Amino acid sequence: MPILNAETSIKKAIESCLAQSYTNLEIIILDNGSTDQSAEIIKTIQDSRIRLIKSETNIGISAGRNILLKEANGDFIAWLDADDEMRENRIQKQVDYFHLNPDTDLLGTWIFVEQNQIKKAPLSHPQIGAALWFKNCMYQPSMMSRNFYQNENVFYNETYANTLEDYELWYRLKDKKKFANIDKPLTHYKLSTAEELMSKKTKGNFEENLERLWSVKWGEISETIAEKDKKLFQYFLYNNKVLSTQEIDSLSKTLQTIERHFKNNNYSLICSFHRLRLWRNANVFVKLTNLHLLLAVFQYPSIQKLHLR
Repeated sequence: MPILNAETSIKKAIESCLAQSYTNLEIIILDNGSTDQSAEIIKTIQDSRIRLIKSETNIGISAGRNILLKEANGDFIAWLDADDEMRENRIQKQVDYFHLNPDTDLLGTWIFVEQNQIKKAPLSHPQIGAALWFKNCMYQPSMMSRNFYQNENVFYNETYANTLEDYELWYRLKDKKKFANIDKPLTHYKLSTAEELMSKKTKGNFEENLERLWSVKWGEISETIAEKDKKLFQYFLYNNKVLSTQEIDSLSKTLQTIERHFKNNNYSLICSFHRLRLWRNANVFVKLTNLHLLLAVFQYPSIQKLHLR
């Protein structure tokens, strides 16, 4: 658990670890340069499984995660952020999954967000591998993995210091390791407020890191796509707005290019999901002139099984 100025939430996060039905744990916490009472609060919790490491300065989330990976002694590594909490059976369910599926390397779960809404994600490795090209579908505070990092010299990229470090790692590993998600929400995830999110994106170089990762993803596609079409597609993935005829034409062509390149059913289903989004986000006139997009409805039962968001 990496923490920074978490005095309002750290006690509950740790208590959710101590309440786990699976008890063979070491709880390693890195205080990453906190200037509040976080460390003092942790020291008041008496449990021999807790180990606190303190960095006098904030070295960044990625570097902090790497320190924790190097300190971990267990066969499995589970993550939790300082403002999140786990259901009491989370660790047990993930450990059981690993024992039943020895070929799985990294395992996430669905998560609870505001008002106990469930945020879902694809379940199988082929689904996850395809979905990761479009967006991150592995939720960091729900993640558990086998402890392969030091032996294989695999770590978080510290140039992605404070944002998207998790997505960059999952994307880098998607063709080297096997991923899965459990179809149950086992972690309560605290969504950032609009102000917190804006601060995180600004101070953490979010836009720059996202562009770097997209440059890797676009580089995998052999066909040429204009920069303006790439930018529009990236914006479309993360936002909903009324689309013009020209924008729908551009996005449709990009989806066709992606589908042609990967020639994979899961990629095709995700492209069909986004064609339905195109139609939904068009005005009435544009909808009438783009009825062909609704053909994707026939794939909707298969699309639903991907649990996209």
